[in-house]
Amino acid sequence: MPQPVPSRLAIDDVVIDFAGRRLSRAGREQALEPKAFAVLALLAATPGRAFTREEILDEVWGHRHVTQGVLNRIMSLLRQALGEDAQHPRLLHTVYGVGYRFDLPASAHAGADVTQTESAAPAAVPVPPPGPAGPAAHSAQPDASANRPRRRPRLAAVAIAVVLVSSGSAWLLRDRSGVSKSASTDSASAVGTRPSLAVLPFDDLSQTRDQDYLADGLAEEILNQLAQSPALRVVGRASSFSFEDKHEDVPTIGQKLGVDYLLAGSVRKDGDQLRVSAQLLRADDGSQLWSQVYARRERDVFAVQESISREVAQALSVTLDVAKFNREQGGTTNVQAYERYLRWRNIAMRGQFDFDQDRERLQLAREMVAIDPHCVLCADALAVSLNAMAQELDDTQGDPLRDEARQVRADIARTAPDSWVARRDRSNALWREGKRAEAIALARQIMESGPLDKERVWDYAYMIYAMGRLDETIQLVEQVRAIEPMALFLSRDLQFDYTAARRFQDAEAEYQRGRGLDGSQQDPDYVAFIRQLAGKRTAPPQALRELYRRLRGKDSEFDTPFFHDLGAVLENRTAMLALVRNALADKATRGGPDAYVMTNVADALGDADLAVAALRRELEAQPGFKQGAMAQFPYVAFWNSPYSGLRAHPQFKQLLLQAGVVDYWRQSGQWGDGCKPLGAQDFECR
Repeated sequence: MPQPVPSRLAIDDVVIDFAGRRLSRAGREQALEPKAFAVLALLAATPGRAFTREEILDEVWGHRHVTQGVLNRIMSLLRQALGEDAQHPRLLHTVYGVGYRFDLPASAHAGADVTQTESAAPAAVPVPPPGPAGPAAHSAQPDASANRPRRRPRLAAVAIAVVLVSSGSAWLLRDRSGVSKSASTDSASAVGTRPSLAVLPFDDLSQTRDQDYLADGLAEEILNQLAQSPALRVVGRASSFSFEDKHEDVPTIGQKLGVDYLLAGSVRKDGDQLRVSAQLLRADDGSQLWSQVYARRERDVFAVQESISREVAQALSVTLDVAKFNREQGGTTNVQAYERYLRWRNIAMRGQFDFDQDRERLQLAREMVAIDPHCVLCADALAVSLNAMAQELDDTQGDPLRDEARQVRADIARTAPDSWVARRDRSNALWREGKRAEAIALARQIMESGPLDKERVWDYAYMIYAMGRLDETIQLVEQVRAIEPMALFLSRDLQFDYTAARRFQDAEAEYQRGRGLDGSQQDPDYVAFIRQLAGKRTAPPQALRELYRRLRGKDSEFDTPFFHDLGAVLENRTAMLALVRNALADKATRGGPDAYVMTNVADALGDADLAVAALRRELEAQPGFKQGAMAQFPYVAFWNSPYSGLRAHPQFKQLLLQAGVVDYWRQSGQWGDGCKPLGAQDFECR
């Protein structure tokens, strides 16, 4: 028999009236477009079932030339109506790579007010015809950071320090403080303080006047993408499109719609050449704030529509300062600077840190600062890139870059002392002074004062990971990964984290997922290589040789003498351990990638004595280790060898004491995972 469809579903203060096609929250009815309610009914009628995006489009729209952006907008409207936070949803969940799912809270399963009527299966929830739309909704040392993996301290030389958050308008600010003098510090400000915009129907200027469908589609897709920003109020399609062919002036339209800005545009087609013009106007006087012309060949009209719409929406978000990289967070309202930043960031999120990529990022960062010298985050990106490039060069060439990076950081501290970037640099300085508890507390404040994204989280995550708080680190990284599931950088770091916590199956699962992501697979392959060497993978024996082959590929960072020699004895445990032993006996062997790999190999093969000897060689080569002033990033070496029982070794305990880790544990009372005090003077780790 078909399952009954609920006629009414009550969850706490949310009531979905399927029969009356109404949604209310806290006793107030929420205005929803018919299509939005149809999507809600489809999902809520079958709690717990994940619907693919294609299924939703088929059921509600019949998939008639509807782009994915339309559904994105609808989900944004639903979350707003339900009072949902997309990053911490309660009812409406994104199933990454699939679609969406409506879940009942545990309390609702036991006592939700649900009445049902016998009817067709949930998939047959009727979809009404379209109707009027409702209202829319790191000195150089801090840069030894987090765009490098949790492994080699030598390579820990990059930190992306740009926040991605939508917030209110502060785009007229002309200093580097990164804090609006007039905007609220709460990014979720009241609706009345948000910039408001209406997207007018685009004009068809083609000679044959047969491109109305494309003109309307462009305007609607731009509207849909802009409506996803909680910091921008966008007037619905029904209202803004009501001015089509009415020839009223801009101030009149703006007054009637009650908006600050209007987007107008035109489409002109000549053969297979398509020319789209868009301009952003102030509603009060019609003055132009931004304009752009896009020229394309019309091969796939829907792909062209989606591409141009995305570019226009991004440009408007930047100009109106409601983009993620905004002025209130130290960002920019210059579209060209913003576009360069996205390219700069994307290289890092693909885990690409070779010489050519670092050089490209440095060039992009210099261009950002030249375009917008008031952008704090652009300056931070420049300091990061200068230090990363210096790591690729000898001291003669690298030292001037480090000096320049220090000067850039000094400029940030002077011109933007209250920005989160300057506060993060102070947190890193506290760490190097040995004030680890204070550094961690400040880093946590920075993390909690903005969105839970990679830029805000990473310095804090590295600090607590350095102190052995592995499970807490994993929880944070998992949350950030959920926001950007396609970023290989996040997947890669999570594989190191799972391995350190001895969650080897989770590390393997994430490795397999990450194989499908765009970017450099070198570090994930390395973690898998060591995991297989330790016997913690189910892959066939020949997979070890294949991983070694990939790691020895062109431009590999594993092009070192020790790793080269390892290949000749890869299937012989005794010979591999002898190789480590001989290398450690050579006084010329210092820290760097060889020492790191030696630690991992000895640990994976179960020789804790050799592993701790290699670990000491690795740490003693780090600047500041003997003085207790080592940056947080090299500390990760303590936890990246989980196989041999290294952490219970007496010499491991001595290294923890030398590095100041135990002092922090005793001061804070927050011991590393698997470590605990034994009386007032001793401790143990496992």
